[in-house]
Amino acid sequence: MKNDTIALNRTNLSQQVADHLEQVIVSSKKTKVSEKLPSELALSHQYNVSRPVIREALKLLRERGLVSMKNGDGSYVTKPESDTIMQAISRFMQMGKISTDDLSEVRYILEVSAAKYAAKEATDQQLEHIEEIAQSMLDHNLSLKQRVETDSSFHNAIAQASGNKLLETFVDVVSSLLQDYMGKGVLLPGGIEDALNRHSHIVAALKNRSQEDAQSAMEDHLRASRENVKRFDSRLHR
Repeated sequence: MKNDTIALNRTNLSQQVADHLEQVIVSSKKTKVSEKLPSELALSHQYNVSRPVIREALKLLRERGLVSMKNGDGSYVTKPESDTIMQAISRFMQMGKISTDDLSEVRYILEVSAAKYAAKEATDQQLEHIEEIAQSMLDHNLSLKQRVETDSSFHNAIAQASGNKLLETFVDVVSSLLQDYMGKGVLLPGGIEDALNRHSHIVAALKNRSQEDAQSAMEDHLRASRENVKRFDSRLHR
């Protein structure tokens, strides 16, 4: 990072510093993950602001998932994790009054595509891993939390096998936000058996390398899942 002095307006200084540093971190080909940023003192000279302003700017970057701060050792460039994206989307949903049902529709769009591409792109090792996860769900002694987490792992593994890292990230984020939603279908009588049966159809389609069948199997599974959630909610409100 160059040490040239950066000119700023005198309002919202920490925000401006954070925005400029973000631009440098994201756009510069020379900036790498785990690279140490200049000290607060050096940055304060570079931006011609006080150290508290720099400190606040670094906190903003940490909230964006771009910087990690180590006590006594400075700040380092990091890559945003799924949790950072999940928290941002969660806040957006709450502020925008976006329903869980809307999010489940996004899940449908993402995961149907993921299944389609996984049938074409998945390695034999990835297909074996997906099948192993499905097999592990046959254990009826799994707690609700364990079953939902394993269910998420199954769907995330399919997204990973699609070969599209952004699709993988989005499926991971949506699954994390829908943990309670996914657990509702499990609580219905026959819900576990239904999910296991539909998972087996997805696995079979993937192993046959049939994009059409994988897409259709995932569509059926997620459509049935949404219906099960609606049935569960309707029972609660009787």
